[in-house]
Amino acid sequence: MSGGAGMNRDAYPLTRQMQTRWNDNDTFGHMNNAVHYQFFDTIVNCTLDDLGYAQGADHPTRFLVVETGCKYFAEMAYPDSITLGLGIAHLGNSSVRYALGMFRNDDMTPSAEGHFIHVNVDRITKRPVAIRDDLKRELDALRWQSGRMPDT
Repeated sequence: MSGGAGMNRDAYPLTRQMQTRWNDNDTFGHMNNAVHYQFFDTIVNCTLDDLGYAQGADHPTRFLVVETGCKYFAEMAYPDSITLGLGIAHLGNSSVRYALGMFRNDDMTPSAEGHFIHVNVDRITKRPVAIRDDLKRELDALRWQSGRMPDT
């Protein structure tokens, strides 16, 4: 089964390869829907780590997830390889919306598309605070330049 409607793999400014695991499959023989969100969480947090924004327990701010969504177009299952795509759909003062795609093996159309919204908050007060300027510049470089955004 190949991917369905959605953004082509090449439309994502950043991609990362990941491998499904045996325990990602559910009793129906495909990857459980909750696992999609684990992959989305992984690419978002690996990207933040790669940009130098490690969110340790003592960091003065942290990103909290306030919204997620996913559209499923085709099944994936172990032992599929997955390419995850990430683009910045919106970058605000204290929030960022990531557009995400999951591509099975060599498929160019996604098996799933999702979004993930982070709000940067103060570690103690949990109130929104501005994203650091240097991180904002790095995230801005991953912004969609043209074309249709996934509408998850």
